[in-house]
Amino acid sequence: MTYLKQAIKLIREGDNCSGHGHFFSDFIDDWAFHQTGLYVPINPFNSTQLKVAHKLSHVVRNAWRTYPGEDFLGNVIEECGGSGHLSFFRTPPAVSSLMAQVMGVKKGLTNFSDICMGSGSLTLAYIYQTFLKGGSKAVARLNISGEDLSATKVKVSMIQIINLLDILGDDQPLYVHSLKLTTVNSLSRESFGITYHLSGINNKNCQLDQEQKELLNKALVSNVPIHIISQRLRIPINIVKQGLKNLHCTPSNFT
Repeated sequence: MTYLKQAIKLIREGDNCSGHGHFFSDFIDDWAFHQTGLYVPINPFNSTQLKVAHKLSHVVRNAWRTYPGEDFLGNVIEECGGSGHLSFFRTPPAVSSLMAQVMGVKKGLTNFSDICMGSGSLTLAYIYQTFLKGGSKAVARLNISGEDLSATKVKVSMIQIINLLDILGDDQPLYVHSLKLTTVNSLSRESFGITYHLSGINNKNCQLDQEQKELLNKALVSNVPIHIISQRLRIPINIVKQGLKNLHCTPSNFT
């Protein structure tokens, strides 16, 4: 059985517990929260749903490892009809790869913007092609921004991008210089509140939002090692060290 068929089978199994069409979006909400610590899921999983979600996450990770740079979750959304009220057709892998190759790898910091990014097909292909041509140093020079009207698609893109970086780094986090993904109406420029703004470990211009500061504070108070905090939250190590210094001096001012 292919990874796609396995994923669809598990999603249908999850729908039996969550209600038709709800399991996958709840699964993405849950994964995105555990990936970043941001945006608590509206519908937390019960024990039965968690078992299905655990199996599904393994299938997804195996698919990513087998086909790095491909938009596997976008394929799942297409097959399950999980695009909600918005029409969704992911960019085919061959087209994404070709477009990424045409863009090429540049010297110095490279800005890459993906408007109406959907589930991140083009961004994933571009990161992968950049890695193949220039290695981790070329990837570390990427300033990536993406936006979509759907919060679920933004979360899917974030999850896939972060996990692609981990896979390319052989489970040692590989960093881009910056990554900003947000829910925005690309025509009206109206924002809908979901934003992931992550900075590479060497990006000295990193600025944390209030939620990130609170997460950093909690991790430091819990004595989590600073390199683990940096890897998990994608916060530059110098920012984590500064947070530790501030916490020891004036803890009430760091939240």
